[in-house]
Amino acid sequence: MSAVPDAPPTTADMARDADLALVLAQGRPVGPASGEVRKRLRSHIGLLVDPAEEYAKDLTDPRARDIASGTVEHARGLLRDQDGDPAAMLRLLGKAVHHLLRYASHVQRHERRT
Repeated sequence: MSAVPDAPPTTADMARDADLALVLAQGRPVGPASGEVRKRLRSHIGLLVDPAEEYAKDLTDPRARDIASGTVEHARGLLRDQDGDPAAMLRLLGKAVHHLLRYASHVQRHERRT
């Protein structure tokens, strides 16, 4: 995580947590450590869904727009779903963060150009 405790996570922090989730999911991810990773991933998703949705809405290709919009909605669903297999949840949350990071980065690059 960031050096400053109250600072928002960086994209590198988010990507690192997503990677950690995928590694943890390969074993038996139970206990406070995996719970903390799931909590951080949900927080990351909360920060990323709006910029990712903005990206999805701006896509001109209808198929790409549908896929990106579906990914955003699935991520929102993961925020509501607190139960389930811990390994599966880590994989789903980690992959969602990776996708949302990619979408959000497109929005940030576009904003820098304008």
